[in-house]
Amino acid sequence: MRFPLEIPPALAAYILDLHWDLELLHALDLPVIELPVADFADHLDLPFWAYDDRPFQITAHQVAADPVTYRSQYERTLTADLRHPIDAVRRPDNRLTILDGIHRLLRAELEDRTVVAVRILPWAELDQIAVRGGGLLPPPRD
Repeated sequence: MRFPLEIPPALAAYILDLHWDLELLHALDLPVIELPVADFADHLDLPFWAYDDRPFQITAHQVAADPVTYRSQYERTLTADLRHPIDAVRRPDNRLTILDGIHRLLRAELEDRTVVAVRILPWAELDQIAVRGGGLLPPPRD
């Protein structure tokens, strides 16, 4: 099933063009490794997050710069549990794209951490998390 929302041009190289399930992703037995926070720095400048009930409006860095305006996203960031690894997919061109964990990544940056725990799903295994029918995705862990 294709991704259910229109993808803004800024996110075209990051958002998967398929509808995937977080519960299936979290259930995968993937190894956990540590990677530099800097490896994902570009994700913090992309408008992944919703604002005023509209998706893809604000970046993590905008939230960090104005925690009063973006209070709900900032509070989610501060409560993001860094004991859970970030989930990413390795694309055929070797780039990593975060599937779940932008709030955790921002929290790690705010805490001046140099590394984060990451689970990497190989591109060839995306079918394991693909949604086969309708339904809503469960809320993210972060």
